[in-house]
Amino acid sequence: MILIIDCGYSSIYKLEDLVDQYSDYTTVSIYDIQYEEIQKLNPKGAIISHAHISIHETNVEKYIEKIKEVLKLEIPVLGIGVGHHLLGVCFDARPAYEPYRNELVDIGLLETEGLFDKLPYEVQLIKDNAGTISIPPGFQLLASSDYSINEAMKKHDAPIYGVQFLPEVSGNLGAVIMDNFVNISMGKAN
Repeated sequence: MILIIDCGYSSIYKLEDLVDQYSDYTTVSIYDIQYEEIQKLNPKGAIISHAHISIHETNVEKYIEKIKEVLKLEIPVLGIGVGHHLLGVCFDARPAYEPYRNELVDIGLLETEGLFDKLPYEVQLIKDNAGTISIPPGFQLLASSDYSINEAMKKHDAPIYGVQFLPEVSGNLGAVIMDNFVNISMGKAN
């Protein structure tokens, strides 16, 4: 089962529909995250959803507290969109201004294993956010674009990933990324 953490994403149903193609899931509002309760669910992986906030303009302390509760589970985690930003801030990334974009963006993949298994080195994926983050200490850069250096990242010593784009609205390529994350979570890939 995959735990979806809803950060207030108006299109959470699109993320749920995509995850449902590959795994059972449970969605919990980020405001309702309590370590003891989510531990009882015994998730194999967790996804931190996108949200319609700007990481560089919003006080995100409450979000960070809740995400740290999820990280205590020591399971694979994927932050998507603003979820990527929040995850990065948990590991000391610096938020920065980037103009709002809601469009298909050319993204260069630096790694085509793990999260990006079965994908070419250049893909087009949908972004729908403002702002970006630096690459946190202890993370590897996985993808980049002309708009943002950190389009995707992975923690060196754990299956903790962030992607700035939105797999749930990026068609077949987004579905491949979600399938790869579920496989990582279920121990079918590394």
